[in-house]
Amino acid sequence: MIYDIFHENGIEYFSAIPFSECRLISEELLSRRGIEKEKIKSAVLFLVPYYVDDGVERGISVYARAKDYHIFFDEFYKKNIPLLEEHYGARFYGFADKSAISEVGAAAKAGLGVIGDNFLIINEKYGSFVFIGELLTECSVEELGFQKREEYKVEGCLHCGACKKSCPMSEGFGCLSALTQRKGELTKEEEDFILRHGYSWGCDICSLVCPYTKKAIERKISTPVKFFREDRMVSPSPEEIEEMEKSEFNLRAFSWRGRKTIVRNLKLFEEKSIQEAKDADK
Repeated sequence: MIYDIFHENGIEYFSAIPFSECRLISEELLSRRGIEKEKIKSAVLFLVPYYVDDGVERGISVYARAKDYHIFFDEFYKKNIPLLEEHYGARFYGFADKSAISEVGAAAKAGLGVIGDNFLIINEKYGSFVFIGELLTECSVEELGFQKREEYKVEGCLHCGACKKSCPMSEGFGCLSALTQRKGELTKEEEDFILRHGYSWGCDICSLVCPYTKKAIERKISTPVKFFREDRMVSPSPEEIEEMEKSEFNLRAFSWRGRKTIVRNLKLFEEKSIQEAKDADK
């Protein structure tokens, strides 16, 4: 049953490990959702690839070009958890992004990839352009039909140093992704920092330089998940964002910081392009 659900939704990489093998990082999150930790027997980890070659490397980070991935997971769990609970006669609880367990570590233990020096899960096919989802359940690994392994080994990455060398944080302005998402005014130096690296929202640099991810892109990978192939925004103008209906804007991953934040960033690049055009005409 659970295999069929993943395959029907274009999810190729999934596995399960005993809950005891997971590192619990937020017991409070379990409590808030009314989950009794003692009843949870296993965690089902799965990867949702989201990469699409839009022909533009920077601009809006790849993860935020389709609609907000939280919507995908909400819809996936709303549709499929009742089916799973009816079939297995046990409770299932879905998580993504905000999880009670260390999802990267659990995904690696489940054999879905390796942990990179950029702290991302790196999958053999999709590189690090994947979201991690997890289902905590009262079913055991065996009851779900997964084979129990005696030992779970987490291997490391190549440790080539590419991600660390290319990370903009070395320039002293902190995380580029965090800066593009920060509300309010930016200093001239912060604006130049954003312009220099070409991202109006988020950052993909450590993923793009990773040898595994580079090979994945060279192989022309593309997500089989329909949700992430549709309604993509790669390089919108500030006017496009300003004119979006509120209901439409709220479907985007960059909406959580408000319209002014993404518009501010886009205007920086628009003004830069205008100035470059003027300079070229001189």
